[in-house]
Amino acid sequence: LALFNARRSSGCFIFLLAALPALACAPSTDLLGMVPSGSFNPDAGGDVLGGGPPEVPRFSPPTLVTALSDPTADDEDPTFTGDLRELYFSSDRAGDSDIWVSRRASPSDPWGAPSMVVELSSTGIDRSPSVSLDGLSIWFTTDRELFRGRIWHSTRPNTQSPWAMPAPVSELASPNFDSAPSVDAAETTMFFSSLHQNSATQTDIYASTRASVSQPWGAPARVPGLDTTADEADPFVAQGGLVVFFTLTHSGSGQSGDLYWSVRHSTDASFPPPWPLTDVNSPAEESDPTLSVDLMYLMFASARSGNIEIYESHAIQTTP
Repeated sequence: LALFNARRSSGCFIFLLAALPALACAPSTDLLGMVPSGSFNPDAGGDVLGGGPPEVPRFSPPTLVTALSDPTADDEDPTFTGDLRELYFSSDRAGDSDIWVSRRASPSDPWGAPSMVVELSSTGIDRSPSVSLDGLSIWFTTDRELFRGRIWHSTRPNTQSPWAMPAPVSELASPNFDSAPSVDAAETTMFFSSLHQNSATQTDIYASTRASVSQPWGAPARVPGLDTTADEADPFVAQGGLVVFFTLTHSGSGQSGDLYWSVRHSTDASFPPPWPLTDVNSPAEESDPTLSVDLMYLMFASARSGNIEIYESHAIQTTP
């Protein structure tokens, strides 16, 4: 998801400077927000994560997105297009959970009053949308099949058209409860939550990749480092699978979930133990992080007001 038409801002963002100092500033021509090819040299300074955790990302105090707020409903699972003008989320304000949309004229304007996306909603539960940067593809979780957690997909020819009849992503179908898909900027990497039957590790984060957007998704596999005895869920994947934000709940602890993040050297490596986003976490439940491609704009769901509502925050930048 992108800020300023999917281009990384000219300044560096604080946590990637701290976590991956060999990267320096990504060039503004990096349209996908990916780590530039060849810019990371593991021999220049050794293991950048081996000397202890990187500096935790700093974010401004979260504020409620008031245009979306309904004190009688639970609103969660935000996801937005690359121009930051179209926002999808799930809400039970009309009964069962459905997919809703809010729009605005520009990124500097407030979000508008939301409306249900009728063509994506059903008589069952529809939630956890993930929209592509161009706003032409969307993935979400539904229970309209026999199994209660399956990932479905829909497309449209342009952002002014209604969404086509959604269909299941058949290659990802399983007997497990799969939810919260997150698709990267290139639409070739998907992270999602999965609660496997007879699993000793509770909910874990799985990944699937494909060679191009015209190819089917590959067989999902647990993301190494995100498959602990805690519950890892609601992932947001960035930079082609190198960066992840997600919800972590320590199983059996009685504690609420919080937002965490982690970064790795390559997609062949395991994620190191994650670090909490202390600036935005609260004693209540936090979940469903989603960010712009430059990782400067954060939205998430929180129960700090009593019901689950959507909040926003901005990363604190360093001087370029």
